[in-house]
Amino acid sequence: MSKAATVSPPPARRRQADRVALSDRRLMDAAIELIVKVGIHGTTLQAVGELAGYSRGLATHRFGSKAGLFGKVLQEASVDWLDRVQVAVGDRVGVDALMAATDAVEVFIRERPEEVRAMYLLWFLSIDPSAEYKSNIAIVHKAQRRDVAQWVKAGQTAGTVDPDLDPMRVAEQYAASMAGIIYQWLANSKMPLSSMFRQIKADLKIRLENKAPSETSKRQKAIRAV
Repeated sequence: MSKAATVSPPPARRRQADRVALSDRRLMDAAIELIVKVGIHGTTLQAVGELAGYSRGLATHRFGSKAGLFGKVLQEASVDWLDRVQVAVGDRVGVDALMAATDAVEVFIRERPEEVRAMYLLWFLSIDPSAEYKSNIAIVHKAQRRDVAQWVKAGQTAGTVDPDLDPMRVAEQYAASMAGIIYQWLANSKMPLSSMFRQIKADLKIRLENKAPSETSKRQKAIRAV
């Protein structure tokens, strides 16, 4: 018997899981495309299913309602965003971490512009008191601020960030600045996105870097003064 004949076929359960994952991805991509092209109110479960290449009822079966669909889209986009930033930052702390995070966000915007636009549309909708769809965007924003504050605090511990700064205040200002830049670019694609990100990085470096002389430099100055 040949070696090829002895290889067992992949389990049916795995094949089913792969098919579900593929259909989920296609449904997500279809939903994002529709949200961007026809708006949130114009996006229907039926249209999402058909655009993804499946039966009309698959999106309804998978997500239950438009609110369920939108919640899944926002979850996927937010996780994608946060994961990219975490991977880019790695073990960096302080100013280096914020530089890497800012660059990762720009790459995300360049590579997945429709995902970013859909995410912001859903965020804005969720703060409308009359909207049927609600999402707790505070959770995502809290995670962003928490990460930035941790990077700043770690930089202070390492001696590279001004110890007098409040890490959470820095995080809040950073998150607000980034959101503002992205919103302006979404409203006007001609905005100089790269220049704006370079400027925020330059401003962060000036604001965060520890200007106090190190103990080593203090000792060297004392020796030279003798």
